[in-house]
Amino acid sequence: MHNSILQISDINNNCVGTGFVFDKDNGGVYVATCGHVLNACDGGILVDGNDCEVLVNKYDEGLDLATLYVPELSVEPLDIADEVTEANKVWVVGYSSFQGHPKREAIRDIITKLDVMVKTPNPIDIIKLTPSEPISNGYSGSPVICHDSNHVVGIVSLQTGTGSNYAINIKHLHEISSRKIPLPIVSNVKVSQKIELVTQLEIADYVVIGKAFDEELNSALRSFTGQPNVWITPELHTMAEDSSGSVDDNLINMEDVIAKPRSLMIRARQQFGLTSLARYLVKEAWAGADKPSYWLYLDANDLKPHTKEIDKLVLRKVKEVSLSVEDIECVILDEFTHRIKDANEIVNKLSSYFCNVPIIVMETILDSVFVNDSLESTSTRSFNVLHLWALPRSEVRRVVSKYNDESYIGDENQVVEKIILDLEVLNIPRTPLNCLTILKISEAGFDDSPVNRTEMIKRVLFLLFNISEIPNYKSKPDLKDTEYVLGHLCEIMIKESKYYFTREHFLATISEFCELKEIDLDTHVIFDILYSNSIIIKREKGFCFKFSYWVFYFAAHWMYHNKKFSDYILNDMNYASYPELIEFYTGIDRSRKDALEILTNDLKSECDVVEKKCGIPSGFNIYSELLWKPSEQSVQQMHDDLNETMQQSNLPVPVKDKFADNSYNRSRPLNQDVYQILEEWSLLRLMRGVQASAKALRNSDFVDPEIRHKLLEQILRSWEQITRVILILTPMLSERGVATMDGATFVLTKDFDSCSSFEEKVGAIIKQIPSNVVGWYKDDLFSKKMGPLLYNHAKDQTDELTIHNLNLLILHKRPKGWEEQIANYIASANKNSFYLYDLYDTLRVQYRYAFVPKDTLKSLGDLLTMAVTKHDLGIKKPSRKVIEKYSAKVLAAKCEK
Repeated sequence: MHNSILQISDINNNCVGTGFVFDKDNGGVYVATCGHVLNACDGGILVDGNDCEVLVNKYDEGLDLATLYVPELSVEPLDIADEVTEANKVWVVGYSSFQGHPKREAIRDIITKLDVMVKTPNPIDIIKLTPSEPISNGYSGSPVICHDSNHVVGIVSLQTGTGSNYAINIKHLHEISSRKIPLPIVSNVKVSQKIELVTQLEIADYVVIGKAFDEELNSALRSFTGQPNVWITPELHTMAEDSSGSVDDNLINMEDVIAKPRSLMIRARQQFGLTSLARYLVKEAWAGADKPSYWLYLDANDLKPHTKEIDKLVLRKVKEVSLSVEDIECVILDEFTHRIKDANEIVNKLSSYFCNVPIIVMETILDSVFVNDSLESTSTRSFNVLHLWALPRSEVRRVVSKYNDESYIGDENQVVEKIILDLEVLNIPRTPLNCLTILKISEAGFDDSPVNRTEMIKRVLFLLFNISEIPNYKSKPDLKDTEYVLGHLCEIMIKESKYYFTREHFLATISEFCELKEIDLDTHVIFDILYSNSIIIKREKGFCFKFSYWVFYFAAHWMYHNKKFSDYILNDMNYASYPELIEFYTGIDRSRKDALEILTNDLKSECDVVEKKCGIPSGFNIYSELLWKPSEQSVQQMHDDLNETMQQSNLPVPVKDKFADNSYNRSRPLNQDVYQILEEWSLLRLMRGVQASAKALRNSDFVDPEIRHKLLEQILRSWEQITRVILILTPMLSERGVATMDGATFVLTKDFDSCSSFEEKVGAIIKQIPSNVVGWYKDDLFSKKMGPLLYNHAKDQTDELTIHNLNLLILHKRPKGWEEQIANYIASANKNSFYLYDLYDTLRVQYRYAFVPKDTLKSLGDLLTMAVTKHDLGIKKPSRKVIEKYSAKVLAAKCEK
């Protein structure tokens, strides 16, 4: 839907408003907007960057409406209401400015007042809007969409204040349109109206049925013994998670799904929570505010493609709750996959049986399902397809908050950050189950430092091997024995690059190894436990480990026991293809001296190769030549920062959550393939080598400090070399937005789109390189125990960029004593240097967006004020009195304005 809402801009690409597609033909689309939006365009009108033709503009006639035609643009029109008789709540989608960039956003739950007339020469029927937040000018021309019907009922016109806004009734678009606006086409997607229960029930019966639905949901939510049940209402989207759409652009309101049941296909991957969602929908439909609605839950595994069998099952199900078939308002078909025998035929038979009842199919997506198995192409019923995504950071926070209420783990911000980092490092989706698993193992003792994920996974395995139901006649496998034999299996996988296997091959391989090593293990039980807990899953090519980190974890334990395999991984930089393997290996006992020494030598050698290829001398440092000379606008920004710190205010948690998710790659956990790094890809080998080395250094606090300092020195040198490479690629990045060298690809984000010239973009890229390089590796490298190592290493450094990178790392991660370290760095920096500017910019972002307690927020504010005062006054180390006096002067100047 949101793709039909377009940005209206002038020839200079300045966003002036919004438009939406209301019709199309073979040549292009018809767009509606406000007349004043077109009048505001300076020199030309663009629709999402495309040329257009103005068809009608009624602004001068007192009607603020216009229509455009955009040739060669193919976008589906929005559904347009024929007339507006009722619209209690609406929502709008338009363009606002976020950090200076146009951003499409929705404003929901807007209260309306209809039948308001504006007395002009030609009276205009308008809709009064009362939103929870002001609708900015960029929303002029936005569609006003009814919550109930999803039809456009009006067009946002002028903002008249901070609380009230107005929209022009859609009937006026009908009047001026040179095209006939088609009414919505009704397909055979069944939409149900609320029906009265045929069966007469007593009040006690309603309660009993409701409790049964509650228990079914609680049963679906249970994961580990003694763990609190946590339910977070998930978000449904019209686009798949690995598509290019944003979270906000395709969000579906769950309340609408319950209020107006229709035939849907809700898709998600395994363990994303489809069964829990199905049970939730049944429960909520019955607990509806107006009257109970009975939704029948069916398991696809219980069905056969025969009408008689379906009839028997349905009758049994409704009898269990003392209802009848006539009471069914909607059917939910759960556990549906295309691997079920006669899958499509089952849906067809079910559709025929419930010919006038909506069906919601909960489809589990299995990897590599063939395209021609698509249900849409073979089913006799049409389904609107929705997708269940992994959780955004805000929803992870809700999981933590609810869990803390039942079983307190730790400070909410710290727990959320821990979960987010662990999931990203393990490269697994942010599903409720994965979040709850980390919370469960954190009950034994929460540590927000990511020192040892090896131990974390061991705890997960301990839970699974001790909670899983094992028949009495079978013996429970010893966990250490299991890790040992599976490590041997994973060695074979890595060496042969074959990650799929049959059950027979799995059992034969580890059984033969157990016999060779004289280990008594029931290998069938091992497979069953791994499979039942989805550590091993079945795909088109056979069985495999669901997440690649399991291969690396077991292989790491085999490295620990088998020197031959350890040498294979550590020699010739084979570990560059598997940085996670090094993390798990060094985390076993945190004293892997052999690994650190090899990593140090490899980084030095690879850095030399990349340096030779680039041809930039090692002493070259462009950042020492850059000066901080802010524009008048930048000076005002600095003064605003000071005033903000004086008021000790930063952004609300939801805004910070959204900002933190900007860099989250949703599609990455969906790909669990293991790739090998070619030897000639020297830059990519260096970057993956840095990643492995950072993880190893973080895990190796028991190794001799001298060895650790040598490795840290090579990591920092590699950071500088990567920085130089990106400097070389900057012109290409500025021109094309993407650049590749030796297997490594760098892509600009949309933040650089606001640069008005090639030169401005080059300058913006250069300024951001150091903070980006540090950002790529800071979470791999840092743990709370590393403060002394970092501080001592900084004392012996003379290279300015190395010192700066160390201080950026310290500022981001804030080990004990960080305030004094950063204050001393500010004092040592030149007042006009790039380094002071970059530190100020990092402090500013940290102050606004970091999740920190009040004392840390105050420290960030004090250091930010110190950096600005240092730059403006030039005093080497401004005293508290000087800083306060300067801040008061800035505040007074702002008040005068």
